[in-house]
Amino acid sequence: MHEGTGKFYLCMKLKKMATLKERFTNWKENKSIWQKAGDILFWVLILLLLIPGPRKVLLTTFNRTALHVKSPRMIAEEKQEQLSDLDYNWLLAWGQDEPFYFSNVRDQVIFLNFWATWCPPCMAEMPEIEKLYEQYGDKVAFVLVSNEKPEVVQAFLDKHEYVLPVFYMGTNPPEILNHRGLPTTFIISKDGHVVSKKTGAANWDSRATRKILDKLIK
Repeated sequence: MHEGTGKFYLCMKLKKMATLKERFTNWKENKSIWQKAGDILFWVLILLLLIPGPRKVLLTTFNRTALHVKSPRMIAEEKQEQLSDLDYNWLLAWGQDEPFYFSNVRDQVIFLNFWATWCPPCMAEMPEIEKLYEQYGDKVAFVLVSNEKPEVVQAFLDKHEYVLPVFYMGTNPPEILNHRGLPTTFIISKDGHVVSKKTGAANWDSRATRKILDKLIK
């Protein structure tokens, strides 16, 4: 019985190999060189997506390309939510052990971004946020929030030479600033209205963003 089972599986394996060989021969003989190139590229991409390192690079590159068609939009005034006094008591940390209350940036235009170093869409939009910070850092409070260890975040910032101000999660954010994915960005007016909310990478170094910020600053 055991010997018969072994022969059965051997026959099945040989049959499968023969079938694969037939398929390969059919593919080789019946497809054009461009179709073959497309098929090979497809399977190479699939293989790379299975490997963590190349997968992160590919996804970041894809998101960086896609974000240029994703500009932020203002929320209609009648649908804008407003932060309360209690919401501004949200506790963050500046560095390892320095507490930072969200109320410290009250009465300012706020660019609030939730992100992580392991998140490809976050990595894709980070250069855009850096450029925006270079233009508006003295007029807008940039608050980039991470839930990772400070040493991990700082190593990432140093590697890419970013000078963006990063804060670390203390207490959970208020419900009005709740987010279900990374990255998520809020633009908040001086009087506490959430005028824009975007989940996913966006083109922050854009005319649309500057138009929003300029209006809020004035």
